[in-house]
Parts: sequence; structure tokens; C-alpha cells
Amino acid sequence: MMTRKVISVILGALMIIAGVYCFFTPVETSAVIPFVLGIVMIGDGIGRIATWFDIRDIVRQSAWVLVSAVVSLIFGLMLVLSPVLQMSVGVFVILLTGWWILALGIIRIVHAFHLLKLKRESDGFGFGEMLGSNWWIALILGALLTIFGVIVILNPMLGLGVIGVLIGCGVITAGVNLIYLGCSPWIL
Repeated sequence: MMTRKVISVILGALMIIAGVYCFFTPVETSAVIPFVLGIVMIGDGIGRIATWFDIRDIVRQSAWVLVSAVVSLIFGLMLVLSPVLQMSVGVFVILLTGWWILALGIIRIVHAFHLLKLKRESDGFGFGEMLGSNWWIALILGALLTIFGVIVILNPMLGLGVIGVLIGCGVITAGVNLIYLGCSPWIL
């Protein structure tokens, strides 16, 4: 189990580095979106799948967490393995990114309500209370991801200008999440 925690922290650190690069070089990021985004999605998916399986026997996990990890993994593999997608850096990749951000935002909102349910079922104490106490953070992040996804889908040209920054923010957030999960004392 310690190996999974180390992998989660390493993948998280790599994602933060990649996110910072994307944030500060948005034009270059737009030129290499398929490869960078594909690698990031694969790392995010693998890290969250490993973490989900690692803690599922300890604490009841929402299947939506696993679904979002599988979505990231599938989209990442599509981008890395398809030369056609790598050559079509234009509008298609921007729209694909917008839909991915939108899907993760909606899934995060659903997950937030699952956390709220855990909190309500905990009767004010216990692990459910601790896990569900910050449900509103997941809700806010989900709403922001959903808004960003819709903006990119509805205005791809605007998305082209800001996609590197949006990807950088999303990758940094995912990296911090993986490090947090890898360092959490309640995950054995």
C-alpha cells in the first residue's frame, strides 16, 4: 500500500510541474495539447484509480470517483495513441478539452452531494463527518470546472487563447489532489 502512496505523490508532483509549465506558457501548451494533456490525463486516471482501489476497503467510496478516473484515463489514451488527434491541435482538441472539463465538473458536483450525504448519515461524528465536512469545496470546484468547460465549448477561439492557463490550473489541482491523497494519514 505504501507503494501506491508514493506513486500518488510522485504523479501528483509531476502533474504540478506540468501544470505550472502549461500555466506560464499557454501558447506553447496550445501547440502540444494532445501529448501533454494525454499524459496528464493518464497520470491523473492511474493515480486516482490506484487510490480508489487502495482505500475502498477502508472507507466507502463513491463510484463517481472511479468513473471520473476512468474518464481521464480513456481520454488520455485517446490523445496519446492517436496520430490523427495529435495533428489536429485546433478546434477539435479544444472542444475535447472543454467536454472533458465539463464532464469532470459535473462528476465533481455529483461527488459533492455524495459527500454531503455521507456527512448527513454520520450523525455529527465519525469518519463520514470528517470526509463530508468539506463537501462544499468539491461543489465549488465542480461548478468552476463546469463553467470553464462550457466557456471552452461555446467559444473555441477564446478557448484557444486561454486553454493553456485552464489546463495548467486543472493539472495543478489534480496534482495537489493526488499528493493530498498520497500523504493523508487516514489512507493506510
